Amino acid sequence: MRRWAPAVAVALLACAASSVFARETAYEEEGGGGPAAEPRRADPVPFVAPPPGIYYVTETYVADVVTTSGLLTTYGTTTIHESTGSYARVLDTVGTGDASIFDGSAFNGRRTLNDGRSVAGAYYENFVLTDAGFIAVSVVFFQDDAELSRLSTLPPARTLAPATPRPAAPTPAPPCCAAVRPTPVPQMTARRPIRPGLSLRPTSLPLSRIEVLRGRPVELWLRAFVDDREIPVSSWAVTYGEPGDAVATTGGGAIPFRTSWKRLAPPGAAYDLVFRVEVDTPETGRRTIDAPISIIVRAPALQS
Repeated sequence: MRRWAPAVAVALLACAASSVFARETAYEEEGGGGPAAEPRRADPVPFVAPPPGIYYVTETYVADVVTTSGLLTTYGTTTIHESTGSYARVLDTVGTGDASIFDGSAFNGRRTLNDGRSVAGAYYENFVLTDAGFIAVSVVFFQDDAELSRLSTLPPARTLAPATPRPAAPTPAPPCCAAVRPTPVPQMTARRPIRPGLSLRPTSLPLSRIEVLRGRPVELWLRAFVDDREIPVSSWAVTYGEPGDAVATTGGGAIPFRTSWKRLAPPGAAYDLVFRVEVDTPETGRRTIDAPISIIVRAPALQS
């Protein structure tokens, strides 16, 4: 009888443990005060790799910059080392004067050199990552070019040879006087050529073509030169073209032409203006010359 006692005790303990485990399990299933289950953590958001050619932006566009040192003018783009969470890709790389199918699509436009050719650089397309994937939001042009200004090569002024007077018929001298000498013919010289110019500053380089933003105010200074020397302008007036919302279409030499354009020109066209410039100096006399310029109006938005 004693040999079976340990076995019976072990069996009773096993039954008791099973009964307690069953009661605890049933208690938890019935909503008892057992320990709360640890909430399940959300799966991490998977990393989305950009399509081929699209990269993460770490250098953000700030502004176009034009610097002049002597006769050298450099066209560049400034950036800051910053990540805005956007992506980009290269659309097109163009050389000086090359046309691109993306011309007119960049929000910052594309400048031109003094001879009218477009500057070199590259077009980039910007993207943002959304639930729907990579969405294109804008196009920007990074300019990278330079030009060396050329001095004017106007031909020197020609001087006409003095006219040779015809020999006068002999006139009998008065009995008491010497022979009468012919009156000399005054020497005639050609008028010196005058070169007109328009610039965005009173002393900056003259331009034949400029680009402006739609609705953005702009000033054009009317100027004149003789043999690469600037001479004062007496007055000016717009004689041809679309002047936009001009403050005035006539003015004195010290007053710039101020205006803005709220409408874009037809595709592929520009606003061509012609100014009548008047000068009046001792070396030129009072004269008028025509000064043409082409205006390219770019979007984006109007000023409020």
